[in-house]
Amino acid sequence: MSLKLKQFKPFDHLPENVLLELSQTIPIKTYPKGSFVFVEGEKSQDSLFLVLSGVAEIITGKNGAVRLRSQGEFFGETVVLTGKRYPASSKAQSDLTCYVLGKEIFENLLQNYQEVALYFNRVLTDRLWGLYEEMLQEQPYESFGLGFDRFKQKVYDIMSTPVESCQPHTPINDLARLFTKKKISSMVVVDPNGIMLGLVSERDFISKVLARDSNPSVITAVDIMQQPPPTLTANAFYYQALLTMLKSHGKYIVVTEHDRPIGIVTIGDLTRARITNSITIVRDIELAGSISELAQASKQINDTVATMIREKATASEIGEVVSELYDILTRRLLLLAENLMVKKGLGRPPVDYCWLTMGSGGREELTPSSDQDNAIVYADVSPDEEEEIRDYFKELADYVTEGLELCGLIKCPGNIMSTNPEWCRSITNWKKTVYKWANTPDPDAVRQFTIFLDFRPVYGQEYLAHALRDYTLHVFRNTPTLFHFLTSDTLSHRVPLNLFKNVILEKNKDHKNEVDLKRAAGVLLVDCIRIFAMWKSVVEVNTLARLKKLVEFEAISADDAEYFEAAFLSLMMFRMRENLRKLSLGFIPDNYINPTNLSERERSVMRESFVAVDRLQNVTRAAFQIK
Repeated sequence: MSLKLKQFKPFDHLPENVLLELSQTIPIKTYPKGSFVFVEGEKSQDSLFLVLSGVAEIITGKNGAVRLRSQGEFFGETVVLTGKRYPASSKAQSDLTCYVLGKEIFENLLQNYQEVALYFNRVLTDRLWGLYEEMLQEQPYESFGLGFDRFKQKVYDIMSTPVESCQPHTPINDLARLFTKKKISSMVVVDPNGIMLGLVSERDFISKVLARDSNPSVITAVDIMQQPPPTLTANAFYYQALLTMLKSHGKYIVVTEHDRPIGIVTIGDLTRARITNSITIVRDIELAGSISELAQASKQINDTVATMIREKATASEIGEVVSELYDILTRRLLLLAENLMVKKGLGRPPVDYCWLTMGSGGREELTPSSDQDNAIVYADVSPDEEEEIRDYFKELADYVTEGLELCGLIKCPGNIMSTNPEWCRSITNWKKTVYKWANTPDPDAVRQFTIFLDFRPVYGQEYLAHALRDYTLHVFRNTPTLFHFLTSDTLSHRVPLNLFKNVILEKNKDHKNEVDLKRAAGVLLVDCIRIFAMWKSVVEVNTLARLKKLVEFEAISADDAEYFEAAFLSLMMFRMRENLRKLSLGFIPDNYINPTNLSERERSVMRESFVAVDRLQNVTRAAFQIK
């Protein structure tokens, strides 16, 4: 009987003893000619059907399109794990005999045999995405004492129409009269074909005409317009409008279709749409004149996280918004710090510099439990100036890191911060450090290197950050042994799964029967994706952005990328929810979770996310030939 099972791919890769055991346990069922195995719309039988003899018709669509499955083939794979109803019918064209492989056995084969998992990758991906989406929908409307809003509403529901427009050479005096007559605060500048060229707002009148004592009679719209203004399509979500507004530091977003303006989204529109919390935070941050005022404003950030979780936003959406808010807060702190240095008589920064955020902040994946990882890169100076320059930036960094801690980002336990001389260097010394890390097979060097690789400029002269990024990618291209070294280190930490692919829980008394979502799985996923990204010289640092690029470069298959993305979003959502819950109860967030506190579906999502990370580690091992 085991020989019969061997005719089915991918089961022909299974060991002989497994094939023998399966052949003795899998039931065989015969369906008479003309009978149905299942009918479209029926509930899943939780089984995969392997044809031993005869022919099965798969009948799909209103026109009854027919596909055939004969000896050595199977059907029912799209439904066996997802639990969804059958999208088609299956009918015995002749007497049909099948192995009926139940869900539990099939699932065990997928989890324990890589060849089977690879073959049915689409099934695994669909199942994890389905579970994740169902988990999001199960989240209560009332979370952490807040009400419910429709976060997934589209931009076309909130934008203002019609769009008021003008020609590029419209005189400013005429524009001012139009603003007053139509009671508007912005106008889109278009060419004779209606293609958008820019945007003129009241702020442009004030900052570019009145504040400069310019002559309005000789200035036209093209002279003062924003070019290009921030834009979105009508199908974009609230979250994207909010994030675009935060990143642009403006008050307007032009909604376009084929480069033609069809609507405007203003802060007022967001206010009416009841997603004002983040906009309010930005206003409070920009008006803050001290660390204490910034700390007061930052208290609203966790409310934003709670709101977005409640409104079914994904973990990546939340991470981006929270990271952008902390970027704005960091820039304000740096401006306050520079002004303080002037008051102390130390002057403005003596050389060009750039503030870098790293780790989860660099990847735009901040959660309520994140700590600080930051650095400073400054322009080269002469050796006799080095000490004085370092002292200046050390004092500036002390102010900023203290402020960030008071605003919710605790100081890095490993001292990976710009207050540490090791993380405040000239561009040349940074390049020397990167070269040293790349050629030092040392665990501590690996830890520092991997945090550094996720750096992103937040404030200052970005050319320094770009030069450092270019050099880092150059080092990777010219140090092939580095990939083997980093991969070996990453794979030395395995996902805590037992033989049956169940999550192994902690046994120590402090976290008994819990699991650290970050260290046990999240970090491992991020590390593997980062290695692939360095291999392909991907400049993006966000994990999902890296995944997207890796699919474009054919380094990772599209199906695999979807599977890993679902795992990443699931793990991030668990961490955000659990850490926010602990904060609301007055506990210190620590990324630990007790699975018994989860619903059955949530436990399934967590387990399958761990399995996906385990799969990614195996893919990484094969790609970089690590034994």
